[in-house]
Order: sequence, then structure tokens, then C-alpha cells
Amino acid sequence: MTGLFRRAVRAYQLRCAREDARSRGIVVPLGVWVCGCQHVSLDRLAFVRHLGEVHA
Repeated sequence: MTGLFRRAVRAYQLRCAREDARSRGIVVPLGVWVCGCQHVSLDRLAFVRHLGEVHA
């Protein structure tokens, strides 16, 4: 993957996670990544790894 495509995919995944949390009435502070399956990460890379391993 090119760097531009990878950044676009990452931005889309993170936006979807934020929108999903907002639709469920969950307030997510900056720096905390929450997945729809109730997984919480304090590190963006751990969150992206979770998405790839569990939801791919």
C-alpha cells in the first residue's frame, strides 16, 4: 500500500470508530480509541492492530 492510501484507510477507520461511539452515546476523550466491540486502547497503533486482527 502506498503511504497516502494507508493514511486514508487509517483516517476512515478512526472516524468510523468515533462515529460509532457517538451514536451509542459514549463520550470518548482524545487519545482513547474505542471499538464497537467494547475494546478500548490508549494507543492508536494498538487500536489499528486490534481492527486488523479481530475485525478483518
